[in-house]
Amino acid sequence: MLDRPFDTIAQDLRSTFRPQREWVQRKGLLLLGAFFFSGIGAGGWLFSLYLDWNQGLLWSLGVVVVASGVAHLAFLGRPERFWRALSRPQTSWISRGIWGIGFFGLSAVLYLLMGADPWAEASILGRLWLVLSVAGAVWLLVYKGFVFAYCKGIPFWNTAVVPALFFATGLRGGASLVLLLAVAGPSGLELHPLEVAKLWLALSFGALLVFYLWATRESGVAARRSVQDLVRGRVSVAFYAGVIAVGLVLPLAWSAVGLYRAQPDSVWIVVALSSLVGDLYVTYAVAKAGICRPLAGDFRVPARTPAR
Repeated sequence: MLDRPFDTIAQDLRSTFRPQREWVQRKGLLLLGAFFFSGIGAGGWLFSLYLDWNQGLLWSLGVVVVASGVAHLAFLGRPERFWRALSRPQTSWISRGIWGIGFFGLSAVLYLLMGADPWAEASILGRLWLVLSVAGAVWLLVYKGFVFAYCKGIPFWNTAVVPALFFATGLRGGASLVLLLAVAGPSGLELHPLEVAKLWLALSFGALLVFYLWATRESGVAARRSVQDLVRGRVSVAFYAGVIAVGLVLPLAWSAVGLYRAQPDSVWIVVALSSLVGDLYVTYAVAKAGICRPLAGDFRVPARTPAR
């Protein structure tokens, strides 16, 4: 057990495979929380629009602006200097994400205010705010994927599959958020569309996850080590328990059963909560499995070993 940060850094420098630690320890967890809340809030906004459910719109907006916004500011360390994070959208994905939260929050609030008047909602201006809020929600869904994919020093993240994976995760989390809110309170919503959507989103996420792990194995020795850490190494407990068992198998099983037999509300609450926990663990597991390129340079894994 290393007691001092310097000891950890020294050990990492002596290692061929150096795990990234900034985003899975201490304040780094705040950034992962910010990613999680912005994703499920944006997904919840899209599903609430589809279901025409104003209460869901309000809750989704609050999750993005309050939960994700506060987590972003807390991660920065000096919240009173938040304006510095806004000053570099041309170079910083964190800055672009904060701008995205502001853009989405403003357009969503204006849409809700216009939506209070049926005539205004049908007007050109009301439709404009609707379109802009949808664009802002989509941006927040893909934003955290681009934050990871932009890190060229970590091959496990530096792939186009990561934004697609987190987009699917955000949509699934949004469906879970709306399902949880609808079941926990008197919403009057028809839950069958949400149940079907959650089943297909879980299947799509599972397929994307398998493809992601398969594709990154051929991206270099560092990426291959990340996959090994995920499936049978230091991240395997979080991967199998959080991502697979709680986040995928349990929601898939109950969602499939729910298509053929009515389930009590308590079951759907458990399904929604387990899915949300799984989405959080996806972000954590992908972040923790990140391995920096070896200091001597990365090496491509040959397609096959030549016979001796």
